[in-house]
Amino acid sequence: MLKELNQGTWSRPTDKSAVYLEIAPGDQWGIRVTLIDDYAKVEAVDGPKGVWYKAADRYSTTIHPPGFLERLAGITLEEKIMAEVNKKRLVAQEENARLRKERIVPAED
Repeated sequence: MLKELNQGTWSRPTDKSAVYLEIAPGDQWGIRVTLIDDYAKVEAVDGPKGVWYKAADRYSTTIHPPGFLERLAGITLEEKIMAEVNKKRLVAQEENARLRKERIVPAED
């Protein structure tokens, strides 16, 4: 499952969960995908230790298995997760670009 997630590292913090972390070299922001039982949490994170508590959907989304109508349409849990991963990768790219811009532009006093 999730063969497209191969640019980062996988870990198994517990028997019932798996965590994928992807942060490009030189970047501060990246993505984290946490697979737990029958759902997944996809996050744009500020560093490997970044934690969100009740974060906005822009940064963190919980993905549940497809419902009846989604299954009829042929949508899989993997497709739902990968769609959200692509959104969070864009968020991470935007945040990294903002940080680079802040470093280039000196603060006005």
